[in-house]
Amino acid sequence: MNHLKLLGLTSALVLTGLTVWAQTDDPFADIVETRHGLMMQMAADVGKMGAMVKGEVPYDAAIAAKAAANVAAVASVISMDQFPAGSEVGKSADSFAKADIWAAQDDFLTKIADLNTAAEALKAAAGTDADSLKAGIMGLGKACGACHTTYRQSEG
Repeated sequence: MNHLKLLGLTSALVLTGLTVWAQTDDPFADIVETRHGLMMQMAADVGKMGAMVKGEVPYDAAIAAKAAANVAAVASVISMDQFPAGSEVGKSADSFAKADIWAAQDDFLTKIADLNTAAEALKAAAGTDADSLKAGIMGLGKACGACHTTYRQSEG
């Protein structure tokens, strides 16, 4: 093995070790990363459908149906499990969750239920036609926005 490969491998192992060590300081690092991953997956699928709605790409019923099914599946696992108390912004690295989630947990759970309802409506509509997809996307956007406006701190 040449010296550059050895140096690269050693650097990667050290950085990996530092990352694992740094995460142990924040007991919620993994769960915050998980919820970011869930939201990013939904955003990726919504992006595919949004491009169709905007006319940036042709409407494709199969792609829209699959993306909507993905959104509904991800929405179905969102619960308080991904939002344990103490994982809010300012207490957990990379968190944008406001402490209001736990102060108004019943409302937060209602918003999760609304997200699931909108995601299921989108799933039912997405493979039908472009107009139905657009209506479904609008409903999902309202559900996402209602929660994020109240319970998510802006990144900016």
